[in-house]
Amino acid sequence: MKVVIMIPTYNEKENITKLLRELSAQSFEILIVDDLSPDGTADVVKAFQKKHSNIHLLSHRKEGLGKAMIRGYKYALQKFNPDVIVTNEADFGFSFRHLPKMLAKIKDGYDVVVTSRHVGNGRSEGWTVSRRLNHFLANTFFAGWVAGVDAVKDRNGAMRAVRVKGVLDKLDFNRFPTRGFAFFFFQIYKLSKITDKFYEIPSVFRFRSRGESKVSFNPKYFRTYLADILEYIRLAFAIRLGYY
Repeated sequence: MKVVIMIPTYNEKENITKLLRELSAQSFEILIVDDLSPDGTADVVKAFQKKHSNIHLLSHRKEGLGKAMIRGYKYALQKFNPDVIVTNEADFGFSFRHLPKMLAKIKDGYDVVVTSRHVGNGRSEGWTVSRRLNHFLANTFFAGWVAGVDAVKDRNGAMRAVRVKGVLDKLDFNRFPTRGFAFFFFQIYKLSKITDKFYEIPSVFRFRSRGESKVSFNPKYFRTYLADILEYIRLAFAIRLGYY
C-alpha cells in the first residue's frame, strides 16, 4: 500500500525538525506544503531532503490553509499515484502514533479514517474556555447542526487517512470553495456523498507547545482568522440550503 503523508505548514520552523525526524525513517512519501513561511520552515525541509529522498517540498505563496490542502492533494495524486493520503498538521496536536491503526482500518475496508476528540476517551487538552467554545460552535453547531454533516463527530480534525481509488479521486478539488479551515468539514461532507465507510479513532488533541496558533485572535493572524470564520459560517448555511 503506497502512502503519502501530507502536512501543510506556515511558520512551523520550531516544530518541523522534530516532526521530520519522527517521520523520515518511515517508508512513506512525506509531502510538506509550505506557504513560503518567513521563519525559514522550507529551509529546514530542504536540509532534510539532502539525506532523505522520501521528503518532498511544495512551496507557494500564502493563500490560506484550505488552498494549501487542495494544492497538496492535487500534487500528491498526480506525482505519487498513492493508495492512501494521510494528512495532519505540524503542531503535534494529533499524534502520529495513531498512524498504524489508521492504515490498518483502511486495509480492513474503511475509506476514511479520522482521529477524533469526540468518541470514546478522545478529548482536547490545554485549551482555554474560549478555544473550547470556538470549537463547539464550528464543529458541532455550524458543521453538525446547521450543515448536517454527520459522517463523523470530529469534522474539523486535520489528521485523516483517505483511500484514493474510488473515493479521494472522485473529489473535484477545483470546485472546492474553501480558502481556510472550513476545508476540513467540507471535505468530510463531500466524502460522505461518495462513501459511508468512515471510522473514528479516539484521540487526545494537545494544544501546541511550540510555535504560534493561526486559529486564534493573535493580531498577526486575526484578519485571516476572521475571514476563515465568515467563510465557515457561509459554507455551513450554503450546504444547509442545498447549494453544494
